[in-house]
Amino acid sequence: LVESARFVTLTGAGGCGKTRLSLQAAADLLDQYPDGAWFVDLAPLADPELVPQNVAAVFGLKEEAGRPLRHTLAEHLRARHLLILLDNCEHLLTACAQTVDLILRQCPHVTVLATSREALGVSGERTYRVPSLSLPDTRVPQTPESLSQYEAVRLFVERARYHNPEFVVTLQNAPALASVCTHLDGIPLAIELAAAR
Repeated sequence: LVESARFVTLTGAGGCGKTRLSLQAAADLLDQYPDGAWFVDLAPLADPELVPQNVAAVFGLKEEAGRPLRHTLAEHLRARHLLILLDNCEHLLTACAQTVDLILRQCPHVTVLATSREALGVSGERTYRVPSLSLPDTRVPQTPESLSQYEAVRLFVERARYHNPEFVVTLQNAPALASVCTHLDGIPLAIELAAAR
C-alpha cells in the first residue's frame, strides 16, 4: 500500500502490532526514500496543539517569531523525498489529520504511514486493518505439533521460553495453551504479557 499511496493508516486494536509493522515496512522501503524515514511518537502527547511541534522537532525545526510552525515544516519538507511514521494517532485524530493534510498538499514527495485504532479520514487515505495472529480452534483436540502452525501459539512459546528456557508444549498443557491464546484474541502484546507470567 505504501508503494501505491502517499498516505496509509494501519488500524487495529491496541497491542496488535501496528507499530512493529510500520517500522518493518519503513525498513523494507528505506531505499526508496533518499531523505530517510522519520519516526514520530505521539503516544506521550495529550495536547492536540502539540502535534505539529512534535513532527517538526523530529526534523530539528523550531518555531520562528511571526511565522507559523506549519509553514516552516512544509517548507522544510517540500523538496525532500522521505517517509514519515506517525505512531499512535488515535487520541489526536483531528490534529493528526490536519498535519497530514498539510504535508500531502504541500510536500509532493513525502509519504506518511500512520498507526491508529481508527482511520484519520484524510482525502486519499488508504487503510489496512492489522489482523490478530492466527489461532487454534479450541473445540478441536490439539497436539504440540498441530499447535505449532498457529502464530499466536508460536509467539507464546517463544516468549515463555525467554522467561523459562525449559518450557515445552506437551499433550497435557496444549489445551490450556490454545485456550489462553484464544481468550487473548491473538493480540501479540497480550500474549507476550501472559507468556511472561
